[in-house]
Amino acid sequence: MDKVILIFRKEILDAVRDSRTFYICVITPFLLYPVLFLLMGYFIESEKAKEAKLIYKIEIINHSTLPGLLDRIKATKKFEIIKTMNPVGVLKKRKLKVVLEVEDKNKITIFYDGANKESQNALRRLDKIISEYQDSIIKKRILEAALPADIIKPITVNKENIAPAERMGGFFLGILIPYILIIVAFSGALHVASDITAGEKERKTIETILVTDVKRSEIVLGKCCAVFILTLLATISGLLGLLITIQSGFLFFAQIDQKLPLSVPWLSCFLILIVILPLLWLFSSLLVAIGSASKSVKQATNYGSYCLIGVIILAMFSVMRITSPNNSTFLIPVLNTAILQQQILIGEVNEFNLFVAIVSNIFYATVAYLVARNNFEKEEILLRS
Repeated sequence: MDKVILIFRKEILDAVRDSRTFYICVITPFLLYPVLFLLMGYFIESEKAKEAKLIYKIEIINHSTLPGLLDRIKATKKFEIIKTMNPVGVLKKRKLKVVLEVEDKNKITIFYDGANKESQNALRRLDKIISEYQDSIIKKRILEAALPADIIKPITVNKENIAPAERMGGFFLGILIPYILIIVAFSGALHVASDITAGEKERKTIETILVTDVKRSEIVLGKCCAVFILTLLATISGLLGLLITIQSGFLFFAQIDQKLPLSVPWLSCFLILIVILPLLWLFSSLLVAIGSASKSVKQATNYGSYCLIGVIILAMFSVMRITSPNNSTFLIPVLNTAILQQQILIGEVNEFNLFVAIVSNIFYATVAYLVARNNFEKEEILLRS
């Protein structure tokens, strides 16, 4: 065990001396998300301000058929009404945003460009105006016929959300936090694992370790432990950066926080880190196995990037999930951890699913570790270049 600790200390010290590793595992995860969400908030606010000032060019055909509609549209001061010879053709050229044709008193056709955001916005505003115009006609007809006001809507439907605001905030953060943390963790592990395996091959320093009396199994265990600790550091750094971003009221979160209280209790943070530990060991062992079988850092990074694509896809499934997960879902690595973290944030952790996810991830991590150890036992794999 002393020799494992010796290898572990060596790799950690090498990583500390390497400024790139420090930036990738500590600084980048911590700063990435404040910068990312600050920019997102800025662009959202600027787009909203731009949209509020925008005047949409539209053409209305046969507006006299529906008296009062034109006045309602003009009253909003959001539309510039123009006349053209070929309205739909001009719309295709994007010089018009919407064309409204009144075919008769009972039918309106609206032409718009579904591939143009401004045309969609103009359509949305126009829909609201027409809906209000329809309501005014209905109310007028009800009064003229001396009918009760509730004849159109005889039943009033009230919808009440029983979920407390804190749980709704947890639901939103459950979409965001697991996805980001898992990608941060894998990215950090990829850099470190490639450097201490394939990187040592390139620097011709791996032979020095192999000729010592340290067993190959001790070497690979020490390296995996080093990658694991540095990956955990990157995960904690990313989580802290994300939490500080949420609590600081950045523009992106400030808009959401007006409706949902966004906060993550320290107990939830602790549980999030606990459930991700087996996955971090899986990442560490897998990438050490890939790095030990690669001829260069570039090759190890390429192979690792293919794995990263798979990790992103599985993490995205947790974001896109629209139904409750079944028990078999918790056998799928990455996805099981992401869903568990979501459940922690909304307070719905199932003990059986927690057990299945952790045990399955430990099993996958053990298999990956055995593959890495097997690679270190074979010099034809370890020393090829």
